Amino acid sequence: MQTRDTSASATGATREEIAELAKRLQGQIVLPSDANFEEARRIHWASSAMPAMVVRAASTSDVAATITFAREHSLELAVRSGGHSLAHYSIVEGSVVLDLSLMKTLEIDPEARIARLGAGLTWGEVAAALHPHSLGLSSGDNATVGIGGLTLGGGIGWFARKYGLTIDHVRSIEVVTADGQALTASATEHPDLFWALRGGGGNFGVATSFEVETHPAGMVYGGAIFYDASEAATVLPAYARYAASAPDELTSMALVMAAPPAPFIPPDLQGKPVVGIALIYSGDFEEGNRVVDPLRKLGTPLVDIVGPMPYPGIFQFTEDASQYGIRQYTRSVMVDTADEALISALVASGAADVPSEHALFQVRILGGAVKRGDASGAAFAQRDKGALILAVVYGYDEANTERHVAWADRLYEAMRPFGTGAYLGFMMGDGQERIGEVYPPATLERLRQVKRRYDPTNVFHRNLNVEPAAE
Repeated sequence: MQTRDTSASATGATREEIAELAKRLQGQIVLPSDANFEEARRIHWASSAMPAMVVRAASTSDVAATITFAREHSLELAVRSGGHSLAHYSIVEGSVVLDLSLMKTLEIDPEARIARLGAGLTWGEVAAALHPHSLGLSSGDNATVGIGGLTLGGGIGWFARKYGLTIDHVRSIEVVTADGQALTASATEHPDLFWALRGGGGNFGVATSFEVETHPAGMVYGGAIFYDASEAATVLPAYARYAASAPDELTSMALVMAAPPAPFIPPDLQGKPVVGIALIYSGDFEEGNRVVDPLRKLGTPLVDIVGPMPYPGIFQFTEDASQYGIRQYTRSVMVDTADEALISALVASGAADVPSEHALFQVRILGGAVKRGDASGAAFAQRDKGALILAVVYGYDEANTERHVAWADRLYEAMRPFGTGAYLGFMMGDGQERIGEVYPPATLERLRQVKRRYDPTNVFHRNLNVEPAAE
């Protein structure tokens, strides 16, 4: 007679079945009874969800075995790369969490500028490895973001206007589908799946590695310029106008926030509301200085720390988001243009009145290579959008939840009438209601057809879920 382990009873699998799976893995299974379970279950955001088991996969065969195990036992399956999913897709109560963080293959051919990246890598690790070769990859803002989720969602990052989205540099993707098959998706192999994976999120399988074309990076002209938040009403619209018309070499964002307690901020300014213009210019430094100069004249600068810097250094400006177990709440829209009417509505709604050091408002200007990319070549459907607008609160204590969430919601209500789309990477728990903002009807229908072919029973539904098309 088979016995059930109480710590894993929610999986619907016997102790013997779990032990048998463990024998087949190169990685390991972590159960609630194990001393390292709390570390194994953690994500970057506060979550009380207790998975029944965490499988730390070390190979593609581990991934296939875990998917098959979950499917055969009718179990919830959550997939985690870096653990930054705002909607907590990477953890769920009673589930099998497939953790890819051990899968850190990193092979670089510097002459061909080709790299193979394991899905467990973070963007900080990728940037650090590419930097000695003076290479980079248009990718995320934060060093601890996993490459898997961000790439499958499209990949907006610091080089977006010059080099486009992360998906614009992907040559092929190794993926394990719902039936446990390991496939290579590319322009010539399973092209329908390759199209869907680049913007369609985790709906179609578990990506285990990416072959990418990198681009020149090395030293860049970058950093940030800070203004007093009292100047937001004039600085923000002037910034948006200039940044949208600037050369593609300039990728930037404006942030209203409390000045961080960082070495590059004078002590008397730390904690005070500021408007920060964070930027990277990818090109000649002298020309970069000329292009950036108008951003120094939007008001009266408090701090100017723009200059030559190694590309990985830009991650110092987003270190706050690298913490684990913090509360967060994010509201966002994409807009055709960050025009004066939009900025005025947001300022009138309190964009410059950040409730604490745990809040920020962001205007990220897009266009350039993002807009010029092939709109039909991948599932990402928002190339025509001129800007991404965010209101983010994070790291606040429970007693201050209402005040922080109310501020973000108030800004969301102000930005929403101007919204013409949404970015998959910043969807929260309400994302399913907004799926039509992420994918227009024709894109969604095509995704549903691909879903029917590769995941007809919707095994991969812990995401902004695309349901398979009917037979």
